[in-house]
Amino acid sequence: MNFLNKNYAFLPFIVLLYGCDNTPDRILSPPQNAKWVDVVFTLPADTVLLPMEVLYRSDKCKTVRYNSSNEPHNIPGYNDFEKPFGQQGSSNIWRTHIAIDGGGKCQWQLNSIKVSFKIADLNPLVQGKKGFATNYIFDFDDYGFSDGYGTGKAKESRGDLHIKTDFFPMVTHLDENDISLEFFGGETGYEKWRRRYKLHDTQKIFIEPNVHLTKVVTLIPPDQTEDRDFSAIYPDGSTEKIPYIYPNYEKLLSMK
Repeated sequence: MNFLNKNYAFLPFIVLLYGCDNTPDRILSPPQNAKWVDVVFTLPADTVLLPMEVLYRSDKCKTVRYNSSNEPHNIPGYNDFEKPFGQQGSSNIWRTHIAIDGGGKCQWQLNSIKVSFKIADLNPLVQGKKGFATNYIFDFDDYGFSDGYGTGKAKESRGDLHIKTDFFPMVTHLDENDISLEFFGGETGYEKWRRRYKLHDTQKIFIEPNVHLTKVVTLIPPDQTEDRDFSAIYPDGSTEKIPYIYPNYEKLLSMK
C-alpha cells in the first residue's frame, strides 16, 4: 500500500520522526486491559474480501507537516498496515480483531479501519471492466482515511454494530474503452445509506452484505454533449434518466 500517494493526500509533505536507531517505532504492544474490536464479515458467493486496512495514530510520536510557507508543525504520528481476515472453518464467515489501545513506545491508538470487498475476478461480469471495491470505514477518533472511498460522511453509532445492505452490480459506460464495475448500495450522500461510522463503545462489528449478482443495473452516458444526464437500464429492462451517476435505489430494491 502506498498511503502517502493515495489515501493521505490531505497530509502533504509528512515525515515520520525516527527513534535512536533511525527507524520508526511502529511496534504494537496492547496492554492486558486493552479494549478490542471484533470484525465479522459474511462473505457473499462470487465475492472476495480484501485485507482490512488499519490506521493507528500517536500523540507521543509526532509527525511533521509543512505548510505552504514551508513552516513545520507537529501532528499525531501514523501507523498504517493491512490485517487479513481469517475464515471460520469452511463457512462464509470471516473474522478478525484489533486492539483499540495499541500500546508500544508510541502509545498507538486506533484511529480508523477500512473493510472492503469486491466481485471475484473470475466472475464473467468482471471481464473487460475496471473493478472497484465496495468500502466500509469505521472511525474511532477524528478522520484518518480520506473521503474518497464512496462511503459518505461518518454517522454516529454507539455500541455493537450490525450492518445489512443490499447491493446490485452496477456497470458504468464512460466510453467504449472505459467501463467500470462496482456494487451499488444506495447513494451515500444520504445518511441512511452511508457506509462510514464514528464509533463509540463498540466491541463487535457485523457486516452482512446481501448481493444480487443477477440484478445488474447499467449506466449509459448521454448521446449529446449538452445532455448531462446518464440513463439507467434496470434489471427488468426499464430505462430512465438519472441525476449524476446514481440509479434509483428504491426501484432496485423492489426488483431484488
